[in-house]
Amino acid sequence: MALVDLPPELLLRVATFLTTSELGHFRLTSKHIEEVIFDSFAREFFTKKQFMLEQPSLKALIDISNHPTLASRLSEVVISTHVLPPDPEIVTSTGKAMYDAGYVSHDVLMATGQALYMLSTAFSNLPNLRTVGLRDYNGLGRYRDGPWATWKSWGWSFGWDGLATYDSNDRIGQRALMIMPPEPILPLLFYALGHAKVLPESIHVFLRKRAKLTQQSFNILDGYLGEKIGPVLGNMKDLMLAIGSERTGYSSLITALPTKPGISTNAPLSRLLQCTPKLETLRLNFEQGQPAYSGFLNWLGSSACNTQILSSGPVAGPVSLPRLTALELGMVTVSSAALFNVLTKFNLVSFSLWKVQLHASSASEPEDCWQALLQDLTAALRDNTCLKSVLIGYPSQLHCGRSDIEQICYFKPVGAGDEDTSGMKSEAKHHAGPGTMMGDWLDELSKRTYVPPVDDDSDSDGRLWDVDEELEESDDDNGDGDDHDDNDEVDETDE
Repeated sequence: MALVDLPPELLLRVATFLTTSELGHFRLTSKHIEEVIFDSFAREFFTKKQFMLEQPSLKALIDISNHPTLASRLSEVVISTHVLPPDPEIVTSTGKAMYDAGYVSHDVLMATGQALYMLSTAFSNLPNLRTVGLRDYNGLGRYRDGPWATWKSWGWSFGWDGLATYDSNDRIGQRALMIMPPEPILPLLFYALGHAKVLPESIHVFLRKRAKLTQQSFNILDGYLGEKIGPVLGNMKDLMLAIGSERTGYSSLITALPTKPGISTNAPLSRLLQCTPKLETLRLNFEQGQPAYSGFLNWLGSSACNTQILSSGPVAGPVSLPRLTALELGMVTVSSAALFNVLTKFNLVSFSLWKVQLHASSASEPEDCWQALLQDLTAALRDNTCLKSVLIGYPSQLHCGRSDIEQICYFKPVGAGDEDTSGMKSEAKHHAGPGTMMGDWLDELSKRTYVPPVDDDSDSDGRLWDVDEELEESDDDNGDGDDHDDNDEVDETDE
């Protein structure tokens, strides 16, 4: 029997064992084989694609958007912070390839506005664009090319084949791309969407490197294109952000946000959230070791407008977010009172707290902040039938007497005695089934919390000697880890 005579299911099965290069050759063997495997091929490679802010990469995005079939397949576009490297050996090859193709460099692309125009052109041609993302890493999961192969940005190897050291079979080695700050990329994406009059449902920002979004990244409602952003924000359902401290030369988002409950400012992030009435999912990953983010959460959980005038401008009213059902917070130090207000203000179906560090709102609060918070949530949510899913991972607190000591909170196994500390874990999650109440589980969880007592033996950075360092140094950065991201690539987890 000839290959083309095989049933379609067998041809598809054969295709799953081929590398990407071999799959390309397989598609070229006959029109029949191409027709059989095209849907599977398009679903794997063109449902979601990652691109760089380089002209060869954005040109490929435009070409895909102009394709009569693939344009409708592409529902998620991810922009990487990677840019082509300036290494002398590589720049010669890349520079010549760009010159021969009539392309401009990254700096010219950004400075002249060509990046905005190219993104806008591509977005306007994608009828089913649902998600626009920003990330600073290449995702795993390219299984057909080996266990270590990743989903790299389109165009990452541009000009590389001219190098004497280039090996097309080296699936593990990766080109040393540079990483640009993500700060200006998010505004660029919003302006391109606004200019194209495209309204995606989701904006996903996953950043694993040191650089995060800053206040300037959210200052998008003013300026020449500011009025075009409103419809984009107004249609958004999912917003996931990775927020860090300000870089040198910029005013601090932290200082612009007050620490007293009930006070809110016109800081850019606050203004942005006030323009998202359809928001259903909000994920905010902050930067560990920045305790003043508590001020922003005070504003997020506030319910009454304060008319105080601050140096940053008139006070903005509280945000309602009437459709918000899922809230995820990570890597933040916050007062127990502020976190309680946030979790009880919205009619949540689920919430996730990852590496959240509590500190007491006053000296009169109990020493075990997490136990007290869970008990307060139990009382507040006792009759709540909406909340169905809760995740609390790697919680900690600042010691009420010594703020330089971080105490790790553990959860005892169900049924453990008061003095039994064996089998404790740093993660607790629960999904309430039919006829069950989340308040009952929160009450039971509060009785299982355990914070090791403080003694005089602490190390130089204030952490207790008996803290499990493996848990503390976990590679999962809330939301950016594989356990907490949505599927970021077709047929894989976290791209």
